[in-house]
Amino acid sequence: MGILEMKHISKAFSGVYANEDIDLSVNKGEIHALLGENGAGKTTLMNILFGIYSADGGEIVWKGRPVHFSSPKDAIAEGIGMVHQHFSLVNRMSVLDNVILGLKSGKLFLDRKAAKQKLIDLAQKYGLDVDPDARINTLSVGQQQRVEILKALYRNVELLILDEPTGVLTPSETEHFFDVLRTLKKEGYAVIIITHRMSEIMSISDRVTILRDGKKVKDLVTAKTNPEELSYFMIGRQLGGGYEDRKPAGKDNALVLKDVTIKKSRKTPQLDHIDLEVRKGEILGIAGVDGNGQKELAEVIAGIRKPTSGTLEFMGGDITSDKVKARFKKGISYISDDRHADGLVLDMSLADNMILRQYDEYPYSKAGFFNKRWIKDLSMDAIKDYRIKTSGKSTSDTIVKLMSGGNQQKIILAREITDKANLIIANQPTRGLDIGATEFVRKALMEQRNLGKSVLLISADLEEIMQLSDRVAVMFSGKIMGILEHDDITLQKLGLLMGGIAKEEEQP
Repeated sequence: MGILEMKHISKAFSGVYANEDIDLSVNKGEIHALLGENGAGKTTLMNILFGIYSADGGEIVWKGRPVHFSSPKDAIAEGIGMVHQHFSLVNRMSVLDNVILGLKSGKLFLDRKAAKQKLIDLAQKYGLDVDPDARINTLSVGQQQRVEILKALYRNVELLILDEPTGVLTPSETEHFFDVLRTLKKEGYAVIIITHRMSEIMSISDRVTILRDGKKVKDLVTAKTNPEELSYFMIGRQLGGGYEDRKPAGKDNALVLKDVTIKKSRKTPQLDHIDLEVRKGEILGIAGVDGNGQKELAEVIAGIRKPTSGTLEFMGGDITSDKVKARFKKGISYISDDRHADGLVLDMSLADNMILRQYDEYPYSKAGFFNKRWIKDLSMDAIKDYRIKTSGKSTSDTIVKLMSGGNQQKIILAREITDKANLIIANQPTRGLDIGATEFVRKALMEQRNLGKSVLLISADLEEIMQLSDRVAVMFSGKIMGILEHDDITLQKLGLLMGGIAKEEEQP
């Protein structure tokens, strides 16, 4: 019997099952991977375990006895911790203050000196080195993740749940993180890791549980399976294969940035003298740890931000002063990294979201009135071409917030990838998507490239960057550290550039 047994867990929202009769067993000293497409029920199941939701049916047996957690506080008290994809740290507080926040002691005041020493000892024991006195907002993303894990270990958890833990880490940080997990495993901790990256599952996990459409499909021993089998059970079909069917990239430039800088007051420039060319018929990948100027680069090209200095040319013409709408009309499309914040209007329908770019243009509007037939036709074409799953009788009227992340992303692709689009800025286009939706998005971008369009692909997923890109530019602290040709790309070279070591500084 495992340290954790979840038996016949069911949970429904508005009569629709998110989890249906799911069993999950996790052993002490085991790293257990949880796989599934968006909407498969992974997050709901973990939220039930962590006390965020209550199950409609079934039971949780923890260390041999039935338990019910009405809040995360209850779960933590019993020894279950969870590190969410988006960290819950107070940026202006120190590492130590974040770790001890909310803790109670038998005394009037918590002994900070003793707490600090305990934190230092824990950090050294598990290779989670971090300065206890450093403020959170001065730490890298990888260091912040260490703080989240230390918070859990400080509270003596025995089971650690990790949601997409490597999404914002460099290759070297990921390898160090895996070493930490292996150490925890040796110490007898149980770990549940939610990830969509097959290479990581094969590298770090002992067993895999696969969910599909709210039901458990399969339990597998990692050493006895392979990525192809995992993919098959997860999405119910074989994946399409590689992305090597590529035509030669063009030699002419579609976009040229010259000395582009964004600087606010006396702060370090968000973009620091960027010189960059994007050729026709190529995918130019932009790699780097999140927060090193990638978003600013995307937004300055799309027209959302204005450069402090420098110029931008597109298809031979100066667009430095052009606004977003003018650039879109000239053929620059933008897939934002945050589809909820600035990619979609969640409370509006699929049809309304499809015309956000062209709501005031013929044939979708005329004399101040919408042409509903044209809008519906546009929407139905998008649903068909991009295999968008909707609900209800009038599918184009489906409210976007009721759709899965993968289907929301397909709406954005359908809107932005038009016949007139000559440059597609794709910022983290597959972030948070399951493997099936990820494959669809990647193929859509590759198809545009092979049609002679230009794609600027910004991604934290290095596997994606290496698969799709003709060239890769690596950003660090607002600068381009180096550009690698497709045949010259390796994880080691990318890792050095992402860590701030310029191409000319690399050691043989």
